[in-house]
Amino acid sequence: MTNAQRQAISNPAAGLQIFVTDFEGGRFMFYDGTEWGTLSFTEKRPDAPTIGTSIAGNTQATVPFTAPSSDGGSPITSYTATSSPGGITGTLSQSGSGSIIVSGLTHNIAYTFTVTATNAIGTSLASAASNSVIPAEQQAGDFYGGGVVFYIFQDGETGYVAGETHGLIAAVEDQSSGIRWFNGSYDTTGAIGTAVGTGSINTDIIIAAQGATTTSYAAGLARAYAAGGYTDWFLPSKEELNKMYINKTTLEGVSGFTAFSGDYWSSTESDNSKAWGQNFSNGSRNTIFKNLTYVVRAVRAF
Repeated sequence: MTNAQRQAISNPAAGLQIFVTDFEGGRFMFYDGTEWGTLSFTEKRPDAPTIGTSIAGNTQATVPFTAPSSDGGSPITSYTATSSPGGITGTLSQSGSGSIIVSGLTHNIAYTFTVTATNAIGTSLASAASNSVIPAEQQAGDFYGGGVVFYIFQDGETGYVAGETHGLIAAVEDQSSGIRWFNGSYDTTGAIGTAVGTGSINTDIIIAAQGATTTSYAAGLARAYAAGGYTDWFLPSKEELNKMYINKTTLEGVSGFTAFSGDYWSSTESDNSKAWGQNFSNGSRNTIFKNLTYVVRAVRAF
């Protein structure tokens, strides 16, 4: 039979021996009452992974794990995290240690998780159960997604989803105390979005127009930021930057968050020579020559 047919056998009898036609050119396999292995038993299912400390998010949780010391002699192809209660799963296709995101969880319910490893022979026993986490809606001031939440999207704004919580996250520190908006020449990039939800698009447009030396100008530096392992950071639009200013007192009250200082660039272009910036001492917003050096604080959406 094929390996898929072998894996589909329910309640195999101890001592059952079969020949698998499509596994490594054809192999005899044997069921010992607990697990399958090749007849020589040099290959079997992996040992159980080691669970890490789970972290709650908005209707989801991140479940870290360490790969088992033995892969059973056959490379591990995937890991699966399973919630309790609910049996909700998340899968990660790789051989080594990592983190699995389990989505679709319910707010204000306590969950634990176990992780299993799978290779061509079968699936391991489950790891020990993780710590208990309670998914909850994110609020301004929460550490989340590589930074600190500073704004929750409202109905009608780009990124708003009815019944879900989404918004904007600020980096915990400035990426530069002074950098130019442009990459050395006065050009009209077309990054004219001002509203909440346009900063990421503006950043893409600026980088496409300004060239590859990304860390030499504001939008490129913001996009190059990679806190939390995320690569979707961007320079905020004029209104996104203003939302950050409005909530700066909340942000600066969070332990580990570096206070704002000075004038900050937005990604919103005014014309070929100027772009919008905002002073974080008094909130004033002005168009500034692109060759002047303002501060960058990257943001990302969740």
